[in-house]
Amino acid sequence: MRQLKCEIKQKDYASMDSEGYIYAHPHFVDWPRIEREIECKVDIIEGGLRQESKNRTKNSIIVKKTIDIPSNERLFVNADAFIVHCYNVSKKAVNPEIAIWKKPFPGMKDKNLPEDEVLRVKDLYSYGDYGNKLRDAVAKSVGRYSIDILGFDSTARTMFMRHMPRTVEVMAKLNYHYLYGYTKVADNSMVNLAPILVGDMEEALKKPKFDSSGDININWILPTEDRMDPTKLQFLWKIMKEKYGCESLFNEDISGKSLGLFNYPAAEFQPGFTENPADHYYRVYYLAVYEKWKYEACRDGEQIQNEFISIWRRFAHRYRDICHFGFTFVTTLTHEAGLVIEILDEKMAAHLSQMHLDGDLNNTFSVIMGDHGNRIGAVQRRYHGRIEERMPLMAVRFPNDFSQKYPEEYKNFLENKYKLTSNFDVHKTLHDIVHMRLGENKEKADEGRGISLFDIIPNTRMCPDVTVAENFCMCMIDVSNVTTPLPKITKKSVADQKKDQFDTLKTWLKTEKLDDCVDVKSLETGSDFKEMAINPYSRFGLRTKKNSTAVEMMKDRHKKNAELNYLNFEFTVTGSFKSSDALSMLVRTELFVEKNTSQLIFEPMIQEMPASCRFVSIFDVCQCLRLRLSS
Repeated sequence: MRQLKCEIKQKDYASMDSEGYIYAHPHFVDWPRIEREIECKVDIIEGGLRQESKNRTKNSIIVKKTIDIPSNERLFVNADAFIVHCYNVSKKAVNPEIAIWKKPFPGMKDKNLPEDEVLRVKDLYSYGDYGNKLRDAVAKSVGRYSIDILGFDSTARTMFMRHMPRTVEVMAKLNYHYLYGYTKVADNSMVNLAPILVGDMEEALKKPKFDSSGDININWILPTEDRMDPTKLQFLWKIMKEKYGCESLFNEDISGKSLGLFNYPAAEFQPGFTENPADHYYRVYYLAVYEKWKYEACRDGEQIQNEFISIWRRFAHRYRDICHFGFTFVTTLTHEAGLVIEILDEKMAAHLSQMHLDGDLNNTFSVIMGDHGNRIGAVQRRYHGRIEERMPLMAVRFPNDFSQKYPEEYKNFLENKYKLTSNFDVHKTLHDIVHMRLGENKEKADEGRGISLFDIIPNTRMCPDVTVAENFCMCMIDVSNVTTPLPKITKKSVADQKKDQFDTLKTWLKTEKLDDCVDVKSLETGSDFKEMAINPYSRFGLRTKKNSTAVEMMKDRHKKNAELNYLNFEFTVTGSFKSSDALSMLVRTELFVEKNTSQLIFEPMIQEMPASCRFVSIFDVCQCLRLRLSS
C-alpha cells in the first residue's frame, strides 16, 4: 500500500501549487489539442457558522463574490476558501451557464492585501526582471515561540512507527521526542482533544470527579449533556491571539457535512461556532469538499488528504517569522483503520524535510499526534491493538534554541517523556509555551489538572492522578498468584523465570551493541521481581463502564480464565559501566506465554548513572560515555 494511485476521472482545468497559488489552464486539459473557448471564475466563499438566533446554518456555504480569472497566470486568491468553476462559452455549447468543471480550494488570506480579491503575482522572488539576484528579506525576530499541531484520528505511536517509516526517519533526524507513557483520558476524539486544546472547563469542574463506581467521571473531563457553546471555549490559540497578537489556524477535516469536533454530537455542544474561532478557519472549505460527495481516499485524481495537510504546511511557512498557533486534524484517512496512514508517508517525509530547509520549524514547537489509537478496526481485537487504542501518538520537536535557553525545562522534559502522562499534562505544557512561562519567567504552576512536562513529574503517578479511567489505564496489575496463564500452560518457578528474563536482558545488550559500554559480566539481579499484566478492562477492550452487564461479564471471564497471553516482568539490575561507574537500571521484559519467548518491551530505565552523563535512556548514557572516552 505504500502509495495510492488515483484514477484520473476528469482532468483539472485549474490547479494549486505547493505555495497556495492557483493557475487556470483550460487549454492544457487535452493537450496537444487546445481548448480555446473556456472561461473560469472564482467564487469566494464563507459560512459554516451557526446563527445564534436560529441555532442552525452551520452547513451553509455563502458566495461572497464571483471574479473572472485569466488563464496561464500565477494568481493569489486572498481568501481562506474559494471554488474555481469553468464554463464552455463557445457558440456550440449546449448549456453554457452550467459549469463543466468545478473544485473547492483551501486558500490562506493575507490581511495585508485587499480582501476577497484575485491578484497576479510573480513566479520568482529571488530574481528581478533582468535576471539580477535580489537580496533575501531579513528574517524578523519573533520574541516568542509558536505552536503547530498536526493530528491524525485513531493513530497510536507504535502504529505510526510501523506504517510511516520514511516520516519517522526524518523526524528522528529533526530530533522529535515521543511521549512513551502518554495515555488517553477517554474514548473518542472530542473528549481527548478538548483537554489538550482547552484544558479545564468551568462546566466540567462543576461535576463530581468520580462516578458511582469510584472511577473517573467522564463528565468531569467533558460534560456530555450540557450543550455547551463552543464559541465561548477558551482555546489556547484564542488566548495566544487575544493576549499576544499571534496568528491562529483551526483546520479540521470534518469528514461529512453534519460532523465536526465542536458540531457533533448534539448533546455535548451547540451545533457549531457563531463566529470564526481562528484567523484561518476552514469548515466552509470542507463543506464544499463534502457537498454531494461521499468520502473516498481519491478525489479529482489525487489523494484528498494531501490537500488537507498542505494547509498545515503552508500555515507554518507563512508565519514562520510571526508568532502563531495552528491546529490541523485529519479524520477521514485513519478513522476506520490506522494502518492506511502509510499512503501519506512519502508526502509527510517530504513536507517535514522542506519545512526544515525553509526554517519553518526553527522557532516552533512542532507537535504530531493522534487523539487515540484505532478503536473500531480489526487490530483493536488483538492484544497489542487494545494497548495501542489507549496510547496515542504524541511527538514533539523543540525550537532550535530551546535547550540552550531553557536547560532546566528541557532536562525535565527528557525525563518526563518516559513517565505516565495524559492530555491534561500536554495542555499544561502548551499553556506554558503560550504564555512563555519559561526560565526566569517561570511562575508557580497553575491550579487545575495536569503537570507541565517542563516541571518535575513524580514517578509514583497512577491513573487517577492523570485523570485516566480504569478501562483506559495501562498501569500493570500484579498476577503473581496466577499459576496457569493459559489453559494447560503452567508458569515456571520465580527463580527459573527470573533467570530467563535476566538472560533476555544480556542478549539484548549484546544485540544492541551496548556491551562496549556496559560491563555485562558485572550485572546482578536484585531481590525484586514483579509479575504483571495489563488490567482486564483494557485486555478485554471495554471502551466504557456504563454497561454494568458487560463489566460483570468481563470480571467473571477474568475470574474463570485469566487469558494472559503475555506476562510482563519488572526487576532491578545493578553492576557497572565499562568506565567503572556504578550502574542501576529498571528492566521490563515480556513473555509470549504460548511460545515461551521473551523480549524487552522497552529499553531499561537508568536509575544510577555517571554524574557527567545524567540521562534516563541507556542509549543516551552510553553515547555520552563514548564521547567522554574519545575526548
